[in-house]
Amino acid sequence: MELNTQDPDNPSLTFIPYLLPPLASGEYRITASQTVEIGGANQDTFKSVQDFVVLGERYRLDPALLNSQSPRNGARGDFSRQLPHVVLNAATLPWQRSPFVEPAATGETPPSWLAVVLFDESDPPPPAQSMTLANLLGSDTLFFPARNTEPGEQDTDPVTVIDVDIDLFNAIAPSLNDLRWNAHVRRVDPQAKASLDGSLPPLDYAVVVGNRLPAPGHSSVAHLVSLENFAPYLPGDEGEPSKALPAGTRTVRLVSLTSWTFNCRDGQQGFAQLFGALEPAALRMPWDKDNAEDSDGDKRVENAFGLGYSAMNHALRNGEHSVSWYRGPLLPVSTTGLPKAWASHADELLRYDPASGMFDVSYSSAWQLGRLLALQNSSFASTLYRWKLGHTQQQLQSWENNDLDAALADLPSNAAPGQATASRVERVLLNLLKQAVDDLGESINTGKN
Repeated sequence: MELNTQDPDNPSLTFIPYLLPPLASGEYRITASQTVEIGGANQDTFKSVQDFVVLGERYRLDPALLNSQSPRNGARGDFSRQLPHVVLNAATLPWQRSPFVEPAATGETPPSWLAVVLFDESDPPPPAQSMTLANLLGSDTLFFPARNTEPGEQDTDPVTVIDVDIDLFNAIAPSLNDLRWNAHVRRVDPQAKASLDGSLPPLDYAVVVGNRLPAPGHSSVAHLVSLENFAPYLPGDEGEPSKALPAGTRTVRLVSLTSWTFNCRDGQQGFAQLFGALEPAALRMPWDKDNAEDSDGDKRVENAFGLGYSAMNHALRNGEHSVSWYRGPLLPVSTTGLPKAWASHADELLRYDPASGMFDVSYSSAWQLGRLLALQNSSFASTLYRWKLGHTQQQLQSWENNDLDAALADLPSNAAPGQATASRVERVLLNLLKQAVDDLGESINTGKN
């Protein structure tokens, strides 16, 4: 079953419950046999056997497969209503393995072998440990399900694990039914993205979602863990312990494929509250009143700072250096518009204060910045050049036509009244003028004077 978020004829996002790989990770054997019959009698049988292995992620996650984490690592915000999750570039990864030891029953939604487990600072979060595969198995009080060694694995291969208290494991670990819902595929239609040929195919991403909300005012640690072969040992839907766990188990070991931390602020520290608590003084230079003198110069500086200005070093064209006032678009006070709607160059927007002997370069700098940004855009710059060139050629052609009409107004003509046939002199002059205009246009196109 697929769920489209918009018109099925033009979807932008499609949700898919699961996407099975063509072959799950494991060992396979292909057997091919052929019996040759001649005249109805079996003559000979030929047989060929080919073994092969499908490898996949197991104890480590290739960083290229991890698209993003949410909340992002180190984030601070109000995440109390957001389940932590990861986005994977391999859409079939959550179903390349299974939490079942034996193959699952067909016809059911396959559970994911990956899960996002969230630990609160009050749990506390178990520390991540690095070890080798040889030390992965547990002890009498530490449980880890037995696993077979797959081709290519060595006892010295590194692995990262966390050891979770059994009571905490039963309280926060997903149940088997949870694993059927905690992962899905999102098919994104990239039609709104730029491409060379405009025919990018849909992109599939796997999303693994946690089952626990962050606590407001606390820091949290999220782990993407492997639950391969864990199906018999997971807690029930109500958190009841599994009876399959060995007696005396105090700790459960989980393989951590990746982890990240974030801080969940309480509801009183969201964006709206923090933004509303900002002081207007943050948008202007601070003024040290205690060390300021009661002079005209200090009063001018205090007034300029209050208007959002800063004193900046200014290198003049003649090589001299000065100090000028500058401010950006974010100001602590309201302003009036520019006296000029447009300017042909930046110097027209320079303002001079005779009382202080300083320039205000704010609008002049903005004009120059806009000009540079426009020229940096090659598409805009090319369009502007073609427009200027066409306008110049059109104006030159108009001027030449006017001069030609004035110069040839008194020449005799053999044409009948009402006809536009030119005399021999007119045709010569027109040809010369046309050649001059063409030469001028070619010179402009090639950037010559």
